[in-house]
Amino acid sequence: MSPSKLDSTASFGNGDASISCSKPENGFVDSLSLFHSEKAVEELLQQTPVEGMDEHLIEFSEALRTVAKALRRAAEGKASAQAEAAEWKRRYELERTRNIQMERQARNAERFSAEHNGDFDCGRVENSNNQLVQKNEPDGHSEKGCMKHGICSHEVLRDRESDSNSNGDHNKMMRKASFKLSWWCKGENGDQHKHDIVSFEKGNITTAERSSKQISLKWESDPQTVLILTKPNSVSVRILCAQMVRWLKEKKKLNIYVEPRVRVELLTESSDFNYVQTWKDDGEILLLHTKVDLVITLGGDGTVLWAASMFKGPVPPIVPFSLGSLGFMTPFHSEHYKECLDSVLRGPISITLRHRLLCRVVRDAAKNEYDTEEPILVLNEVTIDRGISSYLTNLECYCDNSFVTCVQGDGLILSTTSGSTAYSLAAGGSMVHPQVPGILFTPICPHSLSFRPLILPEHVTVRIVVPFNSRSPAWASFDGKDRKQLAAGDALLCSMAPWPVPTACQVDSTNDFLRSIHDGLHWNLRKTQSFDGPRDL
Repeated sequence: MSPSKLDSTASFGNGDASISCSKPENGFVDSLSLFHSEKAVEELLQQTPVEGMDEHLIEFSEALRTVAKALRRAAEGKASAQAEAAEWKRRYELERTRNIQMERQARNAERFSAEHNGDFDCGRVENSNNQLVQKNEPDGHSEKGCMKHGICSHEVLRDRESDSNSNGDHNKMMRKASFKLSWWCKGENGDQHKHDIVSFEKGNITTAERSSKQISLKWESDPQTVLILTKPNSVSVRILCAQMVRWLKEKKKLNIYVEPRVRVELLTESSDFNYVQTWKDDGEILLLHTKVDLVITLGGDGTVLWAASMFKGPVPPIVPFSLGSLGFMTPFHSEHYKECLDSVLRGPISITLRHRLLCRVVRDAAKNEYDTEEPILVLNEVTIDRGISSYLTNLECYCDNSFVTCVQGDGLILSTTSGSTAYSLAAGGSMVHPQVPGILFTPICPHSLSFRPLILPEHVTVRIVVPFNSRSPAWASFDGKDRKQLAAGDALLCSMAPWPVPTACQVDSTNDFLRSIHDGLHWNLRKTQSFDGPRDL
């Protein structure tokens, strides 16, 4: 090595080595200078053996390589930050445009309401005696909410006891604020339709009986038509179905519908089953709820899921018989089917209203959130996972346009309370009584220990979005089938469906639920603790 080159890269004195490289004005060492410095160090190691200096030069070379890697990572991080900033800017513009449109629609709605209500004012006015009196509300507008969230007005209630007291103070007023509660839907296209369950009397809020109460079904007229759905590829189910069909026709004089596959099996066994009816195409399936009074399922919980998926709207009452491995929704035993069906057909019976989720996929190219694919109804859960990809799932979650969280992990489960004992339970979710109205929000193997499951109210709409910076698409499955790919920019909307699935109870909904988790999961089953010590006298 020439002396000039050696002087430009290193200087030795008293056994110490100092190596300096040029530093640009911005404070960072460029990669070219790093390369020349590393090359100089390698030449020093090869051509100038200095006793005691080998380890120091090697350490310095490794340090230079570490600096070069750090610079490369900084450049990659800067590019990623710029892309993320551009994405957030784009989403901010979209959100700003959406808010402007919503404000414009709200102003139009207020203008429309003002034009139809005339001079009606739900505010408080002050009379000549400086007492607050509410203007009377016209009967024609009693159903309309006067404010955005349904709080209509204030009212002054007169204390009737004070009017009749002996002091003659008839002008004494009990000033208690009065209000009216009404459900608020987001525009005419809102899909949240609720019944009046909240009432008000003298400032006290009370609620009417909700669907979480035990519900009893009483037949006003005798059932005429029964649909029987069976578990496929089971010899025992096929034998039971033939016996049940014959008994229902001969003893109960009922019209019987079965699936086309089951009708072929029955006719193969005997031509006497030619009275059994079936359907030919999907159009007739859509009209089944207008013909069938009762649905009987022979199988496990999967057969109940199949029965619920056949009805895209209202569902007739379902009597589920247990012929599977697990029976969270099948309380009736097949060996006593005659006694059970006698009791059900005679009535009244207790039923469980099992809520369903209405799921809609909105593609990135859609014009608005109502430009969706065909809705899908699920009784258990909808699962969004990473599919075959090795990358973590990246999902953005919103609840009624309020940001909830970003999901990074194996995926997310949106479950009904009926599905709380299924996939959601395996992922760490809680078991919930099936008549509790709510949506379970359960992460699958999240990348954060603080990410715990949630239970959301039934009236919200959950929106799951695959962001544009996601490394891979996501996959959504509905009750374990109908798998759909969600690309970057696509969204999944989930809300409570207006058509629950009524299932008959053997005793009542609470008794059936507790028995199912005891028998199916052996919940909290343990040996009784022995007692060997002295007993208290």
